[in-house]
Amino acid sequence: MQWPEGDPLSDPVVKELAAKHNKTPAQILLRHLIQRGMAVIPKSVKPERVKENMAVFDFTLSQDEMDKLKSVKTRTRLFLFDVAIGHPFYPFEEVDQSKLKMVSMKV
Repeated sequence: MQWPEGDPLSDPVVKELAAKHNKTPAQILLRHLIQRGMAVIPKSVKPERVKENMAVFDFTLSQDEMDKLKSVKTRTRLFLFDVAIGHPFYPFEEVDQSKLKMVSMKV
């Protein structure tokens, strides 16, 4: 298993919702996480991206749209969050960390 994998920004469901709301795919995914009650900490060094990342509070996703996003098969996690394994609110299934192949993210 290679980690991370996939590109959720290119997912057809994400792109469809981005067009519908006149937002970027990244904004749709950030809004989805916020509406799920998760703390979101996006990172950027470009002022225009920082501004874009903050422009997620002027719209909401409907329950139907939230359900569509839950069905997206592409999953990417850039931080293993292994310090929280075993915590009752750990949001991911148990994974044998030793079997994951770390990959670098080239920009």
